[in-house]
Parts: sequence; C-alpha cells; structure tokens
Amino acid sequence: MNWYLVSVLIFITFLVVIFYKDRKNVERQSFLLMRRTQRGKKFLINFGRRFPRFWKAAGFIAVVLGFIISIWFLYMLIDQTIMLFRENLEIGAGIVIPSLTQDASMGPGYFAVPFWYWIISIVLLVVVHEGMHGIMAAREKCRIKSLGWGLLAIIPLAFVEPDEKQLAKKGAWPQLRVFAAGSFGNFCLAGFSILLIASITTACFTPIGVGYSGLMEGYPANVSGMQAPGIITQLDDYAIRNTADLDYALRQTGPNQIITLRAMIMINEDIVDEIYVLKTTCPPEGACNSGFIGITYVPSQANIKELNAGLEPFAGLISFITGLFTFVFLLNFLIGALNLLPLGPLDGGRMYSIVLKKVTPRYEKRIMTFLSWFVLLLILLNFVMPFVNILI
Repeated sequence: MNWYLVSVLIFITFLVVIFYKDRKNVERQSFLLMRRTQRGKKFLINFGRRFPRFWKAAGFIAVVLGFIISIWFLYMLIDQTIMLFRENLEIGAGIVIPSLTQDASMGPGYFAVPFWYWIISIVLLVVVHEGMHGIMAAREKCRIKSLGWGLLAIIPLAFVEPDEKQLAKKGAWPQLRVFAAGSFGNFCLAGFSILLIASITTACFTPIGVGYSGLMEGYPANVSGMQAPGIITQLDDYAIRNTADLDYALRQTGPNQIITLRAMIMINEDIVDEIYVLKTTCPPEGACNSGFIGITYVPSQANIKELNAGLEPFAGLISFITGLFTFVFLLNFLIGALNLLPLGPLDGGRMYSIVLKKVTPRYEKRIMTFLSWFVLLLILLNFVMPFVNILI
C-alpha cells in the first residue's frame, strides 16, 4: 500500500471536514475559501508596537533589500527569457504544484514538490509573509481590520487586512515598510533554512570523498581504466574529503606526475574499493600549473557525505528535515522575490508606485502600466516558450 498517498488523502479529508463543520463562518468566492477571525490580532499589534525602533530599522532594511532583489530578479527574468528564445534553456517559469509521491520533478510550466514538503513550505511561507505585514502595520499604527486563513482549491493561505485607507494617509516610508515586510520575512525564513541545513549537515554527516559521474575520453582517468561513477577518497598521501581537497592535491602534484588514486566503485550492486595508477596531464584550458585527470562531476553534488555512526535509526527523519527546509528555502526566496516585481497588484508594484509618485507624479501611472505589462509579458513568455520550443 502507498502509505504516502494515504497520508495525503487523510490530510485532505481532514481539511474538508474542518471547513464543512465551520461552514457558517467560511466565506466562499469561487474556488477561494476564507475564514476571517480576530484571533492573533492582539499578538501582532503588541509585538509590532513593543519594539518600534527595531521594527523601523528592520523595515528600512526590508525596503532597500526589496528594491535590490526586485531589480536583480527582473534582470534574471529578462535573461532567462532571452535564453528561452535562443533555446539555451529548456524550462522557464512554472507553477509549484504538489506531487502525490515522495519525488520532486519538473517540466514545462510546472515544478512538482512532494506533497508534505509543499504543504508545510506553503503554510510557513504565507504565515510569515502575512504575519510580517501585520507586525509592520501595527508598528506604523495602522488599524488591522481582520486576519484569517483559508484555501485556494487545496493551496493553504493566510491573510492580514490592514486598513488600506488609513495606510494610504501615512507617509511614503511607512507604506514602503509595510509592503516590503512580507517578502523580507520570507527572506529571513529562507536564511534560517540554510543555516538549519548547514548545522544538520555539519553535525550529522562526515565528508568521505568526491563523487564523479563520468570520464573524459583520452585523459588520464579514462586511459588508466577507471570506472564511473565512483567516489575518490585518496590521492597519494592526500585524504580526499571534498572537491577543495582534490583541487589542492592536484595543484600540489602538478602535471606529468605518476599518482595513485583510491576510489569506491559500484560493481554489481556492491561497493568495491579500487586503486588506480595514472599520470596527470595539463588542464585542457588555462595555465598548466595543476595536475588534471579528466573526471566530470556536478559541483553541487560532488561532495559526498556519510551519516555519522549511531545516527542510522534517524536517517529518515534527518533526510525529511533537510529535504523539507531545502524546499522552504527555495519557495520563500523565489516567491518572496517574485512578489517584489513591479507588477500592479503585487507588493513590489505598490512599492514602485509609491516611489514614482514622489519622483515623477505626472507619469507615475504611465510608467507603472508599462512596467506591469512588461513584467506580465516576461512571465507569460517564460511559461509559453518551453512548449513552443518543444513543438518546434
């Protein structure tokens, strides 16, 4: 039985039951279900007003960082669109959807994330995003009308409703701080996720070598009879734990030298420790000041680590947590950045509109209209071009 799928179905059933029992308090707008409440409002107000100087400084950082990331993300979106037109890229933008399996996948127009990673990541994302909007609105002494939670189809959401009319009467900086706070909260959560993953990796795993996936034809590793894939663990007297160790050992050895490599190879589903003797050569490009053996690997996947002894019973839990917070990082950073683009209804669009009203009030609407349509076109092209490239 597929227990993963069963757990997903149980969760969805649980949500349906909750919303059905509370249906009198649930507002429905097509596929959108919203449950407004006053619970939590007092906490946001007290928390936002308790440390006004801290939140003002955090808001300033949020605004500056928000515009920097917005400009960078817009540049990356333009560059990615150009690459799609040149067919240098197979996949562009995509909708993040839940997968009913434990495997992640991607294709034209979608990124499928394991359901539990997806649901937990989205919940954390929306709670932090809307919570930061509420805290900053409270700091600026803007009334919070209500807050709540809901579902868009099966996508969980949370919302905080500040008094828009009251906020509009505030100065430019208070408004900017409120609008930038949501994505800033997402970036902070993304940063926390990276620190957590790094801490778990450092505490629970030991580096054991450099994994390689292939051999370059005609170069020393291939000529010596090395097999791929494998994991290099030693080069002469140098212990190889990661790519930095391997690069250092090859620099110290130099070209045209006889070396002995120790590597772990998978043979008939068994891991075999093999020793190879080969002669280093010069790199195919650049200065000939380092030894070269001709292995190929993906840098982000080359540093192989092994779970520390005694932690085997917790291997599944450790894998789940590191996998989960990898997706928490990706979703919070990417969606936080997307929200800052100069597109009308997004927080970024409202921030740009505030600045343009100060700089060039006469042309603010024209510029915002152009920017909004331009960004929308880029996003649509990122969705459409992968399909067009496939058909062509």
